[in-house]
Amino acid sequence: MAPPNRRDVLRAGSALATLSLVPACGTSEPGGNRRPSAPDGGEPGFQHGVASGDPLADRVMLWTRWTPIAGSGAQTVSWQLYQDADLTEAVTGGDVVTDAHRDFTVKVDADGLQPGRHYWYCFQAGGQTSSVGRTKTLPVGRPERVRLGVATCGDYSRGLWNAYARLAERDELDAFLHLGDYIYETDRNRVRAHEPPIDVVALDEYRARYASYRRESDLQALHAAHPMIWVWDDHETVDGTWREGADPNDHDPAIHGPIEQRQANALQAALEWLPIRSPDPSNPERIYRDFAFGDLLDLYMLDTRRIGRDAVLSGNLGLGDFFTQTGEFANLERQMLGPAQERWLIEGLQQSTAQWRLLGNQVVMSPLKLVGAPDATGASVYANPDQWDGYAPARDRVLDAIEAGGVDNLIVLTGDVHASIVFELARDVNNPAVYDPLTGRGVLGAEFVAPSISSAGDPQNLGPDTSSGDLQDILLTRGGGALLAVNVHGKYFEGTRNGYLVVDVDRQRTRVEYWTVPTVTQTTDEQAMDAVFEVASGDPRVQQV
Repeated sequence: MAPPNRRDVLRAGSALATLSLVPACGTSEPGGNRRPSAPDGGEPGFQHGVASGDPLADRVMLWTRWTPIAGSGAQTVSWQLYQDADLTEAVTGGDVVTDAHRDFTVKVDADGLQPGRHYWYCFQAGGQTSSVGRTKTLPVGRPERVRLGVATCGDYSRGLWNAYARLAERDELDAFLHLGDYIYETDRNRVRAHEPPIDVVALDEYRARYASYRRESDLQALHAAHPMIWVWDDHETVDGTWREGADPNDHDPAIHGPIEQRQANALQAALEWLPIRSPDPSNPERIYRDFAFGDLLDLYMLDTRRIGRDAVLSGNLGLGDFFTQTGEFANLERQMLGPAQERWLIEGLQQSTAQWRLLGNQVVMSPLKLVGAPDATGASVYANPDQWDGYAPARDRVLDAIEAGGVDNLIVLTGDVHASIVFELARDVNNPAVYDPLTGRGVLGAEFVAPSISSAGDPQNLGPDTSSGDLQDILLTRGGGALLAVNVHGKYFEGTRNGYLVVDVDRQRTRVEYWTVPTVTQTTDEQAMDAVFEVASGDPRVQQV
């Protein structure tokens, strides 16, 4: 399939030569400002592109950053928004003052817009102009179709962002979801070196890491082409982060300082560099929020990492992370979302009147077992306590509410594990009295786990190190057949390729396409559709088509 063109965005380029009503906005090709950024203190300008995010029916967040000369004070940045690709019909605009306290980033909540339509925007400061971005507001009423891209896990150091580039080219998307691990805090350099070449801890270090990611043309192109709806996973802070701590292998207070300060630094940098609208300004750590696409779908973006999560437990079998649902794993008070977010989600799902309900979720919700048995036997062995499996009482409460509320047409979109996996969402999946994979009895929804943008690396170069004894890594990259044999609710597994999802929702079905790129160690414009699945409205079973 040939990539869709970006004709409406590119048309704006021809308008720049004749634009006279407002300051010109530079080349309008997404990511058009492709030369590497000078660090602060070098050449000033808009070195990190433009972005939009958190669209609503009447507004959208606009973002850019002004790269200052070293020692600069406050800078006034002008912005303009247009309703046509030729940049002749201005809708709104204004001035924003930015300074070092916000890392010279600019965020504008552009309101008074019309639902379900494209807009074009740009910025100007210091005699310099930005590239042009395209965005889109959410529909109201009764839309017939919504198309979303889904991305996750874009480790700069593990590979090139060919998948971001292919997403940018898809002209048909209404928005793209980013399910976390937008940056990585590590000092890895497998394919290209992270900047700065350290594990980032301080605020300036997190800012510098975002800056290095946003200098890349493929990511700039994606942000300029579509609005983003983002939630963090753990690497935006530190691997294994939770409400009050992190994985002790990745955060040592004696080396890295208090985890509370590191989490605060990561939060501030994320809110500066990403086009997110805080749903509760009095509680900036709250990023869980919802979006209504008319009466077709309600989207709930979850935070399964920071605001409510209890600590990850160690395995209880004496075999690394492997565990059974006994002891503290079975504690009925165990939290994944936290009480407030859990109530918000349950009330939202039960009160939703949309035809479809989608969850943007960081970690795998469906059970993923090494040994399968009915729950009552206590004999099932689970592989990863970091996922919802490690928080089974919290998962049970959500599934109880879904059943009790008669919530139907539920689609869960998940990231984190660098693999393409499809599940029928059900409880007690190895108990034939509860779940039947042949008839779909007991199915509550569908879960589609997205592949990584680059974090899986190329399998021929970055495959699992079997000498490490990391059985979980080996299974996720090579053991799909074995996992599906145990996990009968699993419908698809591919763990070696990077890519993205396209989620196409209409009145009859939700269609999920798995797109992959052949390599992340060299630039390529090739991509392939690996698999396609559909869930029919009113029938929660997953069908491969």
